[in-house]
Amino acid sequence: MPFNEDSRVKIPALLHFARLGYRFLSLKTANWDESTNLSPDLFRESLSRINTEPNPDEIERTLKEISLLLDYEDLGRAFYHRLLSTTGIKLIDFENFDNNSFHVVTELTCKNDDE
Repeated sequence: MPFNEDSRVKIPALLHFARLGYRFLSLKTANWDESTNLSPDLFRESLSRINTEPNPDEIERTLKEISLLLDYEDLGRAFYHRLLSTTGIKLIDFENFDNNSFHVVTELTCKNDDE
């Protein structure tokens, strides 16, 4: 096997994350919002699983809220505080951590307006 970025970095990293329980997602087949780097389908599915009897309107509102938070130019501080919030819809289940889902992709392009 030739020594290149794939053999030295990508494949070992993917294997490591897989051993930690992350699921690999192919960006070629995934429904992906490039402006937020979120998969709306996975986001909705995860929030429905984490929160007891979530209202579909609340989930859509939370998705829009998160999209706005990710657009702030505060280096993610507002999003971080929202992750830790104990009011409203939970983004992470800290009480039952196995209830969360984790995903890994290769070479996720980060876009900001025209950049």
